Amino acid sequence: MFDAIRAVLFDFDGTLIQQTIDFGAMRHRVLQVVERHGLDAAPYATMHVLELIERVETRLDATCAGAGGCFAEEAHAVVTAVELAAAEGAEPFAGVPELLLWLRDAGYRVGIVTRNCRLAVERVLARRPLARDVLLTRDDVARVKPDPEHLLVALERLGVPPEDAVMCGDHPMDVMAGKRAGTATVGILSAALSADGFAGVGPDLVLPSVVDLAPYLRQRRLQAPDGRADGCRGSLGIPDGD
Repeated sequence: MFDAIRAVLFDFDGTLIQQTIDFGAMRHRVLQVVERHGLDAAPYATMHVLELIERVETRLDATCAGAGGCFAEEAHAVVTAVELAAAEGAEPFAGVPELLLWLRDAGYRVGIVTRNCRLAVERVLARRPLARDVLLTRDDVARVKPDPEHLLVALERLGVPPEDAVMCGDHPMDVMAGKRAGTATVGILSAALSADGFAGVGPDLVLPSVVDLAPYLRQRRLQAPDGRADGCRGSLGIPDGD
């Protein structure tokens, strides 16, 4: 499966970038907005925030004669404020800039697909540039991960079919999105998620860190019969695997 890979898609937060977005505080503040708009927040308390906003907006549109639009604007402002605050201290994980440069030097197309807003992501990238061929935030697509549309739009722009791509991320929804889109999938372990956290979605590969992807792909290409491995031997700071 990985021998034919031509494009690599990455999640952003927690995969390429180390930052602390307080999703608990974000959800709490959005639920307060829900209550201000006259709904019981309890049924939405365990939902992912973006899906929570969409669900409540639909409910308000159906019952409150258009009040949903005001709710969505207020709720998204809360989410964006939390993301922008987190972006101020965000840094790439060690080896990530070199990984992305190595991938492009080796001939892979590189995409970033994130549920974060574009303003927050661009603030991070302005300080810490990362090589990529396409970047799609939640502001750039109609449906975000785990909906496959997020990945399929990215792959269309890269000119690579799903069967020749891999999706890498530190959350089960990244793997779910990849499987729904038809790509190979890589789960990236983190302090918040062990290998057991991916058990329900079954990624094709689980790695301790995203930078472990380079030696894995290098080894696959060294083993490939088409002799493409010579183009992967640049010394860009990516360590060989054991």
